[in-house]
Parts: sequence; structure tokens; C-alpha cells
Amino acid sequence: MSPSVPARSPSYTPSRPSRATAIGAGAFLLLALPFLVLGLWLMDGKSRVELRCEPSGGPCVLSRAGWLTREEVGRYPREALQGVKLDRTRSARRARQPIFRPVLETTSGPQPLASQWLEDEAEALRFVDAARAYLASPTPSAEGIVRDDRRPNLRVGGAFTGVGLVLLGVCGWLLARTRAHRRAEARAP
Repeated sequence: MSPSVPARSPSYTPSRPSRATAIGAGAFLLLALPFLVLGLWLMDGKSRVELRCEPSGGPCVLSRAGWLTREEVGRYPREALQGVKLDRTRSARRARQPIFRPVLETTSGPQPLASQWLEDEAEALRFVDAARAYLASPTPSAEGIVRDDRRPNLRVGGAFTGVGLVLLGVCGWLLARTRAHRRAEARAP
């Protein structure tokens, strides 16, 4: 006895290439979206810390910025600034190396002047000394004090965004193939 073959329904049509490429384009689009969103989010990590005081004795503005946006952390009158200190702690790594971070002391609480902890104490002390000198100046410069740690964010976020753009390119190519297949199917008898 031979196995029975299911009968095809009269409405059955073989698979169409346009449908397969359209599904592929949708799949690549769904794959690209998380890479693009996460890449842009990583690139916008607020790793640039700026402290600027108005030369006329006005308030000082502390802000954080990423590659895409900037946000103001606080606006402090000169009398609210109590100084700059260096926080010390131990790394969570196995070697338990000391790590350092400059901190602005204000009447409303401490505000970090660096987004990442520093491993080099001399570098951290130079930044603290520069921040103290800037705040002690009767006419501070317009450039202010800046600590920029955005480079790692650019590498990681750029890699994710690049992968997302490549996937979008593949999606566009598949959409073009879908259109070509649909035109060919419309011309076919």
C-alpha cells in the first residue's frame, strides 16, 4: 500500500518570490530597529561634564552632554558652591585598585565632575586643581571646566548604529527585489 498524497485544493498557487522577499525585508527591518535604537542610546550617554560660571559673578551651570543631546544638571549661585574634592574608593575588580572621581560640593549635595572613575590619581588631582582655580578666579573664562569621556560611547554606539544601518540597507535591497518580483508576476500570465 502506497502512502496517500494529499490532494491540492484548486485555489493553491505555488509560493511567489515577491512574498518571500517582502517577508525577508520585514524580518531585516525588525532586526535593524533594536540595533539603531540601542546604538543611538549608547552614543547619547551623558559622559561630557561641563561647569561654566558667568564672568560677571552670576550663577554657575553644571551640565552633562552626550553626542546627541545635552541636559542641565543644576544652576548654582556662587555662594552655593563649597569647593571641589576628590572622592576615593576601590575598584570592584579582583585587584581592588584605588579609583578617583572629582566632585563639586554644593549646598544641595555633591555633584560628580566626571562621568567615570579615574584610575590615575595624578590626572584626577590635576583636574581638581584646575576646577578649584577656575572657581577661585574672580573672572572665570567662558570655556569653563570640561571633562569629556564620550569616546567609548562613540565606539560602542557607533558599532551598534553601523550594524543597524547595514541591516536597513539589506532591508532596502530586499524591498527593491520585492518590487521587481511583483512587476514580473503582474506581467506573467
